[in-house]
Amino acid sequence: MIKEFSLKNSGDMNLSANFKVKEFACRDGADKVLIDVDLVAKLQDLRTYLNKPITITSGYRTDSYNKQCGGADNSYHLKGQAVDIYCSGVKPIVIALWAEFNGLGGIGVYLDRTQEFVHIDTRQNKYRWVNRNGSNTAIKSMTDLL
Repeated sequence: MIKEFSLKNSGDMNLSANFKVKEFACRDGADKVLIDVDLVAKLQDLRTYLNKPITITSGYRTDSYNKQCGGADNSYHLKGQAVDIYCSGVKPIVIALWAEFNGLGGIGVYLDRTQEFVHIDTRQNKYRWVNRNGSNTAIKSMTDLL
């Protein structure tokens, strides 16, 4: 279920034990923030499992910001159904395998020379990919990366 929030009015509001509205806000400063509450629940489960903080580097995106950062035209970030995350000291494959085991629809592992992170989303159809240095390759399962 997607909910709309105001960054100005609700930015510091807790969505779960460890996540606030402002963590999902678009990096362009837009007030509107769309958030899938099912995604928040999955993130909280992951946070509890890892027992470590999770950093959201990209959550909801406005259309203009999505274009600016090279996002797909139909990105789940536009709907509030996706986040890009990392957890210090945890390899991206660990996060991706957890996400797959816990039924997330879209999972992408991004590996390049300067950063590593995982995209997760709540799409209905299963889709998996790995991005190495800007090039996406579809895979059947996260276990293909082992």
